[in-house]
Amino acid sequence: MDAASIRRQATPLAVLIGIALFTLLPANPQPVQAGTARVIEPHADSARNDLPALSQIPWPKGTALIPLENVEGVLLIPAAFVGEAGRDTTGLLALDTGAGYLALDTRLARVLGIADSTEEPAGVRLAARPLPELRIGPIEFSRVSPVLTFDGEIVRRVTDRPVLGLLGQRPLEDRVVWIDYRERVLVLAPGGMAAEPDADRDRADAEHPALAPGTERDHTDAEHPALAPDEEAGARLSRRALGDALGANAVAVPFRMVGDGKMLVEARVSAPDSSRWSASLTLIVDTGATRSVLFEEALATHVGYADQWPSMRGLSAPTLIGTSDARMVRIPRLAVPAVGGEVTVSEIDVAVLRSELMGVLSRAVGESVDGLLGYNFLKQFRLGIDYAHRVIWLDAVPPGWDDRPYEYSHVGLQIERWDGAARVVAVVEHSPADDAGIAAGDELVAVDGERAGALDIVTLARRLEGAPRSRITLTMRRGARERTYRLVRRRLL
Repeated sequence: MDAASIRRQATPLAVLIGIALFTLLPANPQPVQAGTARVIEPHADSARNDLPALSQIPWPKGTALIPLENVEGVLLIPAAFVGEAGRDTTGLLALDTGAGYLALDTRLARVLGIADSTEEPAGVRLAARPLPELRIGPIEFSRVSPVLTFDGEIVRRVTDRPVLGLLGQRPLEDRVVWIDYRERVLVLAPGGMAAEPDADRDRADAEHPALAPGTERDHTDAEHPALAPDEEAGARLSRRALGDALGANAVAVPFRMVGDGKMLVEARVSAPDSSRWSASLTLIVDTGATRSVLFEEALATHVGYADQWPSMRGLSAPTLIGTSDARMVRIPRLAVPAVGGEVTVSEIDVAVLRSELMGVLSRAVGESVDGLLGYNFLKQFRLGIDYAHRVIWLDAVPPGWDDRPYEYSHVGLQIERWDGAARVVAVVEHSPADDAGIAAGDELVAVDGERAGALDIVTLARRLEGAPRSRITLTMRRGARERTYRLVRRRLL
């Protein structure tokens, strides 16, 4: 089987928490003051942040501007792969800063001659040989190593696209990376545009890439710890080096690089009445996560009021290590420390998972990981990643470019496509679908008379949304029996 056959035969099985994919933000969010720190609200800053288009910035020679496809927060880029004996193919990679390395579908890795034919698709493994060449736009990466192999079906289910792998941090570490979700453009600039990193900072990273196994960061103080002097110095060097690529109001968020190249930041979450803040939580900055995530175990340990947030229960969340039970919560404020203050996002929806993923990630980085900082936080900014100085730049963009006013006004079905059929994988508790008796495993045949098989999963999920009290007709199949349901949408979160 060649790589083209892999792409043709990949069944598009979209896993979609279709009720809640984007954050809802009020028109005039009111920041919660945290001590004397300046609170930076993306919507307030965007009003005075006149960002030029990425194509108008005078980038240095060797910069590549690459179009992105944004599939509900999963960023897809075209790539070409050259294997042993010149075997090559093209396809899509998901841009995933939460993954340290390049990861390819196991079957593709076999076709390219970098994985042994005895390797099973399930599980994550290290490829036996480097990838001779990876091309992203005009940029060529030679002898890419290490390369991981995994069953890419999970990514194809999430995106409903023939994705062949994940592009992690390692191939990009000598580049400066910009992501503009609104323009749908990825910029890969030469690392040389950033000045030499601070020597003390570089040496500290080499000597102490993470906390020693078995140790923990201090989670007891409800105030964010002050940034270290070298973090603020790194941000100053980065701004001086990146120059015109940054807006006047760009905010610097220092990060720690740990484990296999994961970026860690601290964050806090507020109580339902916004009067209190949690202890500090450690999050991985993950452009591969369609939303921000907190783990149930971390909430039980560090947040005393998590059960008081508005919640939507009964969901299923796909991860690379399996499917987890999930609920969606609405958090009044999520704050991340930055140079000069905190970046605070209001009314953000977060997936809360009960999953072994917390332990897997914590072991990988050598300290406790409490969650992921994902798309529904990051999309409110033009995102710049300066690996050399360990700084993420957040340039606020105008709100409303991807508004979905009815994303929480829904019937309560979570759908995936299995063998061509749109199957219910979860039903939100006490939703219209739950009240009507629709259950996991049922097949969605038609929506308002239109066959579900004619729609991709993203479009199908959005058809289930609508104004509160609006009506929708669903044709469902259980076994050999079809039944029509006339449901009334209502707000679920």
